[in-house]
Amino acid sequence: MNDVLIEAAGLSRSFGGVTAVNGVDLEVRRGEVVGIMGPNGAGKSTLLSLLAGVRRPSSGELTVCGKDMTRAARTDAARLGVGLAHQIPKPFRKLTVRQNIQVASQVVPRRRRADVVRDALELSGMSSKADTLAGQLGLLDLKRLELARVLALDPKVVLLDEVAAGLTGSDLDELIELVAAVHASGRTIVVVEHVQEVLHRLATRVVVLEWGEKLCEGTPQEVSSDPRVVEIYLGQPREASVVQRPERTDAAEPLLEVSGIAARYGPIRVLSDVSFSLYPGEVLAVLGANGAGKTTLARTVQGTIPARSGSVRLAGQDITTLSPHRRLRAGIALVPEGRRLFGSMTVRENLELGLRSARDTSPLDRVYELFPRLREFADREAGNLSGGEQQMVAIGRAMASEPRVILFDELSLGLAPVIVDRMLSAVEQIASWGTAVVLIEQNVHRALELSDRVLLLRRGEVVFSGRPSEFSEDEFQRAYLGIAASAPIDE
Repeated sequence: MNDVLIEAAGLSRSFGGVTAVNGVDLEVRRGEVVGIMGPNGAGKSTLLSLLAGVRRPSSGELTVCGKDMTRAARTDAARLGVGLAHQIPKPFRKLTVRQNIQVASQVVPRRRRADVVRDALELSGMSSKADTLAGQLGLLDLKRLELARVLALDPKVVLLDEVAAGLTGSDLDELIELVAAVHASGRTIVVVEHVQEVLHRLATRVVVLEWGEKLCEGTPQEVSSDPRVVEIYLGQPREASVVQRPERTDAAEPLLEVSGIAARYGPIRVLSDVSFSLYPGEVLAVLGANGAGKTTLARTVQGTIPARSGSVRLAGQDITTLSPHRRLRAGIALVPEGRRLFGSMTVRENLELGLRSARDTSPLDRVYELFPRLREFADREAGNLSGGEQQMVAIGRAMASEPRVILFDELSLGLAPVIVDRMLSAVEQIASWGTAVVLIEQNVHRALELSDRVLLLRRGEVVFSGRPSEFSEDEFQRAYLGIAASAPIDE
């Protein structure tokens, strides 16, 4: 019997000119629990979709359960015994739990379906809720149902894509126990997960990706302690720090006050009881691992995502219920992850979209002071610019609204180090003008050099709030990698 269930050699997948997975070699043997981790844009979900047969490789070799996946149809993986559980469960809400599982079991021979459905209900712990409508389930039970639908395929390999998202405390413990039970039932598991506790408690081996390439692999303890892994999550400190601004006086009034806000995506809790204050000219670095809730925090402050509880106040005014465009007029601007420019419009047209009034273009003078090259590129289509130039346009568009508070979501993502330096210098300049800055940044060390204060999130909750000089490296490594910097490597 062949013990190798997944074998990839030089596996690559491109989307247009972007290579998401590049030359990855991977071997998964029967009975393993293999974790896949890496920062945003590392290619984790793309790799999982290749293993699941959802996408075909652009190049390289991939064999799953004895099948050449470079020529496979999308339905082949399920029939071979490969099941994929998604981060956000999307069952048929008007069908019962049992009916949802029965739908998934259609790939199994008819004579075995009743047994497979019964076993899936029992193993997932959903037997007592078999006749409950899926739309009436809570988050943990939705996660259980998602796994039960995968088990209804009678899989040899179970692929898990961030299934722990939104769970904390005893709910997270129960999910980990469920995955352990699935593994004990004889299934091989490949899990992509941002909640490092899941990998540390379940994985026998972890593969780390960076920019679509395999950086390293080993036990969870080995990879979490690897200096290369620490660097891609926390960034590399520089010898020379940027010049810090004078600290505010205690008499100053906060410009932005966020008090006890919570936010959800459907049943998934993403933020819980987050509070902070921000003063004119201050830079607040919001840090945390993937899935910690950083982007959700920015969008909740900006108004795109409504706060389920708590409040947001700007210059003493409660803006918690204001729409995003009213918050923009009040003085809150967001530079979103991915820039979100209109590629077929010119640089000037993109910048003018940020103006409060089409008749007053004077705010663009400050934009051109910040980025003189944008004046040269004014008539170029934004879609034809480099990534760094597009980021300049995105920042310029936000600054054109003359914000009192500006939020940067993953400012340096996908940019070369020299361009990152230019972007962070621009943040320093913006703060020197008196604009309050919320900086969500994947390079921890660079963000700490620039910030006046730090907010560290873990699973949607604040685990550290204070000045950069007050935190320890251990605290950050626990939040990002699930271990303390001084944790020993198991032999």
